[in-house]
Amino acid sequence: MGTDRLPAVFAPNDGQVFAHWNPDNSADAGRYLERLAAGRRALDGDIRLRKHILDGCINGLRTIRRELAALVVREVGKKPWEADEEIDYAISFLDHGQGLLDSPAFEKTIEPGRTVTEVGVGGAFLICPFNDPVAGLTRKIAPAIAAGCPAIVKPSSLAVLCAREMFTAFRHAGVGDEIQLLTTGDPALSRQVLNHDDIDIISFTGSTSVGRELAVACAGGGKKTVMELGGNCPFSVFDDADLDLAVSDLMDRKLKAAGQACSSVNRVFVERGCYTQFREKLLQRVGTVVAGPSDSGVDLGPVRTREAANALVRLVSRAEEAGERLLTPKPGLVGDNSPFVVPLTVVESGSTSLFDHVETFGPVLSIRSFSRRDEHFSRLSRERHALAAYFYSGTPRTLEPRLREMRFGSIGINSTAIQGANVPTGGFRNAGLGREGGSWGMREFLTTVNRKFAV
Repeated sequence: MGTDRLPAVFAPNDGQVFAHWNPDNSADAGRYLERLAAGRRALDGDIRLRKHILDGCINGLRTIRRELAALVVREVGKKPWEADEEIDYAISFLDHGQGLLDSPAFEKTIEPGRTVTEVGVGGAFLICPFNDPVAGLTRKIAPAIAAGCPAIVKPSSLAVLCAREMFTAFRHAGVGDEIQLLTTGDPALSRQVLNHDDIDIISFTGSTSVGRELAVACAGGGKKTVMELGGNCPFSVFDDADLDLAVSDLMDRKLKAAGQACSSVNRVFVERGCYTQFREKLLQRVGTVVAGPSDSGVDLGPVRTREAANALVRLVSRAEEAGERLLTPKPGLVGDNSPFVVPLTVVESGSTSLFDHVETFGPVLSIRSFSRRDEHFSRLSRERHALAAYFYSGTPRTLEPRLREMRFGSIGINSTAIQGANVPTGGFRNAGLGREGGSWGMREFLTTVNRKFAV
């Protein structure tokens, strides 16, 4: 097949096509599915094999870390230091998965003659996002393999090259067919895999709308789901907060990956007493941000696609038309053969905002003031996209009674460092179902068998 008929890979740093990839077909998917049953038998009860697979993945990533980091920059548009950090982050999930198997306790005697054994749920279909093209895969692979579940991994069509580079390294490091890679942008082929009898659990990271569709399909087939979906994360600043710390953390979190993370900050709520001062500090910092191709030493790199960039520009226009006020220059549409760069844009909102209903997933930020703490907490308690929330206060202990009422999957108090391989992430309501990370992530892939022996 000529390259003109294959999916093209556009580099977000210059808007140019730099590669093509050959999608898998139905026959390929059939072969991967055939290997699941054998993989399940091999992994069942074999802790040494599970550790061997995870070790192979670790060694594979270490072997190609320089080349893979460079590919993350080129294919996805992350800054070089972000890409390098992501390799370490990806390895940390695999390393943590190995650690969970150092002293396994998958079987417990409940009473004489009765044992309860934890076993893998079955074959896993792991559907991964583009924004973490390496760690987004290992954070699902590690708990699945640790639990004894063979897996078919489907990366985003926007991060196929990184996934293929990873899996080539895995195979060279001795990782077998217990993990398969499916590269496709065809929803029908994904449904073929999802509906197969040997798929028992689906782990998905992506939008709420797609997650709901998958959940309906899984429910019809009696399949378990683990889903991390969209977040519209609030960042609350109270009058007694360290404003410099709050601005610094906010900017660091928003600039990383050009704001393309479900746990990135989208909306900033500032108590009225410090609102003017905070806004001035924020805008001063925003004014120093240099945006451009991520490989050119900038603060803010591109978003992944031209379509995403222009959707953000149109979103800002819609907000302005609705009466919200731009505090930074209005961004322009991204043309052909141009980097997919949107400058960091700050919009001042009223008590209600377009951004209350839209996850920006990019370098656009809404900011507003609030007067009454009780009303603010009441508002947050009703959030539907309750993935992560951040609170900044000089007296955080005084907030604890209200924070305990908050139902967000992760809460940062004077910190945005909420993630890690050893802790759970996930959300409530429209933000998802189940958890990834730590032992909690492995538990999602486990179920129990109750055995009673006559004595």
